[in-house]
Amino acid sequence: MAYDTIVVGAGTAGLVAACLLAKEGRRVALVERHRYLGGRAMEQRFRGHQLGLGSHLVEDPGDSLTRACEYVGVDLVHSERSDSMPFWDRTGWRPIQELYGGSAKQGLKRCIEALTEMDYADLERWDHASLREWMAQYTTDEGVYLVWEAISVLEQITFQPWEHSASENLYARKLHYEKRRTAGYSFWPMGGWEQLWGRMADAFLGLGGELLQPRTVDRVLVENREVAGLALRDGDVLEAREVVVSAPVWDLPKLFDDGVLPWDLMQRIRLLARNLNRACWLGYWIAAEEPVIAMSDREMASFFATPRTGLPGFTLNFTGYDGDVSPDGEFLTCFGAAFDATEHYGDRRWYEQTLRDLWLDIEEMLPAARHALWKKPHLVTTYGVICKPGLVGATRPDTLVRGLDGLWLTGDTTRARGIGVDKAARSGITAAEAVLGRRLSFFADTVRY
Repeated sequence: MAYDTIVVGAGTAGLVAACLLAKEGRRVALVERHRYLGGRAMEQRFRGHQLGLGSHLVEDPGDSLTRACEYVGVDLVHSERSDSMPFWDRTGWRPIQELYGGSAKQGLKRCIEALTEMDYADLERWDHASLREWMAQYTTDEGVYLVWEAISVLEQITFQPWEHSASENLYARKLHYEKRRTAGYSFWPMGGWEQLWGRMADAFLGLGGELLQPRTVDRVLVENREVAGLALRDGDVLEAREVVVSAPVWDLPKLFDDGVLPWDLMQRIRLLARNLNRACWLGYWIAAEEPVIAMSDREMASFFATPRTGLPGFTLNFTGYDGDVSPDGEFLTCFGAAFDATEHYGDRRWYEQTLRDLWLDIEEMLPAARHALWKKPHLVTTYGVICKPGLVGATRPDTLVRGLDGLWLTGDTTRARGIGVDKAARSGITAAEAVLGRRLSFFADTVRY
């Protein structure tokens, strides 16, 4: 079987790249090893509720996933946006705005003005600096630092001031201020992730694409430094001169014979793929007969330290965004706490003890959780490469693999800016344009790195 282009992986980036290439007339095969779509943005059903593995809300102000869906005829309906950001400290929950005021507001204003005056290209100079280092040029107020660093905990799953990457966070802040006039724009895709990925797959098939699922790739075939196609685990061979691989960096080497990928690329992959560089969290899904919230139904609540575990994290009531994610009369909340993979990755005893302590923290911080209908613990160790200084920007693999003709990489662990699904979708658009060798006019006014 021969194709113009084969896309490996039907996560966010793979789906977007495959849809755009099919829309542009390429004969495209999309190969996915799992029975579900969406990759790390997949969704499962549990006791009548829709639980997302790790995608949560979308931080897309309208120029990545939303725009890609529009281009291929998929209706992506935004929920109402988050309406508050409560912050927990030793005194309890309060609006984060209370943590800065008076003259501090001028410091925040200076940060916003400086950011909007920056070019996106200038962000490269801040790949090795923390967010606080950049902000310190314009303010010394701890309350101002806290505001953007608390957002960083929510978005990037980084949890120490020196680990909040300047360039990654500034990209998101600049994008949201310019597009939506707010520090952060987040929404839920109405109907949920499973429905959205299904609609995108239908659009892809309608454009003439072929979805091979579940089919497992054994390796990408390379002959004389040129891509020749894929060998599948079941023995089939798919021929193509163009292959786009949408896989996280820790899975990339498994798809190639030894010595095929350029040595410098392999060095970056090995660095990024180390367990200690993964963004990780653990927590609970909670169902109750009343909203398990800090202050409001559509909040994005954050904290730097729970009372017992001392971990930073977030809490979101998904039913407040879309009532259809839960059965009538029930509410679904996710509570997550980020942890340091350097010390605790793979430590099951620590996981078990921390989850026990974390539940006591939840009952103290969100009293409605004491009356939960059920609670389901979760552990996420595959969210992505942690966005801290030195691990972002040019450290990440580029879209084009130089030295191998016909090979491109895409996904949120490659060189892309943004947050979660937003970053992956933008990376998918960039990969499709790289394969085509031109910028698509439909995306000419969008911002990508």
